Amino acid sequence: MVSELKTRRSRRTLYLTPQLVELLRRHRARQAEERLAAGEAWQDHGLVFPSEVGTPLDPDNFTHRLSALCKRAGLGHWHPHELRHSGASLMLAQGTPLHVVSEVLGHTSIAITKDVYGHLMEGDRRLAAEAMSRALFGQ
Repeated sequence: MVSELKTRRSRRTLYLTPQLVELLRRHRARQAEERLAAGEAWQDHGLVFPSEVGTPLDPDNFTHRLSALCKRAGLGHWHPHELRHSGASLMLAQGTPLHVVSEVLGHTSIAITKDVYGHLMEGDRRLAAEAMSRALFGQ
């Protein structure tokens, strides 16, 4: 089922790297093959990740499929929302500023992002203390 976005801020631009653009192009080529194989059963809804016949994916089926793939990959049981948390955690671990992570996630406030992911920024506080120590004590 396709529905309206939760808030106006949910509609935002996501920037893609050349590697992601290439992966999406390959995905589109595979999807064109699937469309041909489905024949008249294909229902085009303009989706990037539709079902085998072009319709919106059933959320429960997607959740079960994702969990099975993650288990097969040795990751254990994952829910789709954990992909979002993983993305945010990776961005923060790579030094992406909190306000940028907040914008990417579409949070209405940076405070929400800090409340959920602030514990991942322990290293930043340590680095800040070390920078102050170097500035004050020349070490």
